[in-house]
Amino acid sequence: MDRLEVKTSFGSLCVYKRGEGERKIVLLHGSGCDNAMLSWREVMECFSDEYTVYAPDLLGYGRSAKPENMAGKHFYDIHSSAVKEMADKLGLDCFALAGLSMGGAIAMSFALKYPQRVTALFPVDTWGISEKVPLGKLSEWYIHKTDFTLKQFGLIAKSRFLAKWFAGYSLIGDRKKITQELIGEITEACLSDGAGKAMLDYQRSSVFDGKTFPYYVNELSQLKMPVMFITGDKDPLVPVTDVQYAAEKAGVRICILKGCRHWSVKECPERFCEAVDGVLSGL
Repeated sequence: MDRLEVKTSFGSLCVYKRGEGERKIVLLHGSGCDNAMLSWREVMECFSDEYTVYAPDLLGYGRSAKPENMAGKHFYDIHSSAVKEMADKLGLDCFALAGLSMGGAIAMSFALKYPQRVTALFPVDTWGISEKVPLGKLSEWYIHKTDFTLKQFGLIAKSRFLAKWFAGYSLIGDRKKITQELIGEITEACLSDGAGKAMLDYQRSSVFDGKTFPYYVNELSQLKMPVMFITGDKDPLVPVTDVQYAAEKAGVRICILKGCRHWSVKECPERFCEAVDGVLSGL
């Protein structure tokens, strides 16, 4: 696994690369305490030698730059623009693009802005397709008027019990896969520099007037490249019914991973790679 530093006008991105194959794919991680290796390590190792796989730590995460003033409706434009600059620097003219949760919304933003650059799109357990936020105005108040998210990260970082409960409740469906090693990865990531702030920036960029932002369902039918939603059927954060509605409205495919929750790529990396390979093999 190679680690590259790619400079953009928004700050440097740490990019992990594996393989030298003809098929190029970029993987975007989610929010919270996430980073490229936490979500995508197993997936990167699953892809065959036909692939060159890139996974950046997004701005605010992992080893990448942590700029100020990210929160707001410009959040997704900044991230997608940084991904474009990264692709330009790496010489990636056309590539498949997958994104998990927050990364899925960034991937959809990128594909809508730069459709000629994307050979296939894979939003995974994705943000950007659920129209309403649970508890509406109450959630908005909690996100915009309190800093409790920062305290939550501190608590999880200090408690393996809370980390295990959190993983079982929202992230991983098969409890046998919530290993001591995984719990250690989660607590370590929560301790990382700026993890809580990155989550707060994401939250404060994604809920306005009691509704979610962005909402891409009405725009996805514009896309001409193959699109496949991949989602866990037990995901408590992005209901499978929302994904099914988005896929039907956009006229695109959907792959439902049985038994998986919100971190389906971590829980079932082989099944994710099979789904992606099935689409790309047909191009």
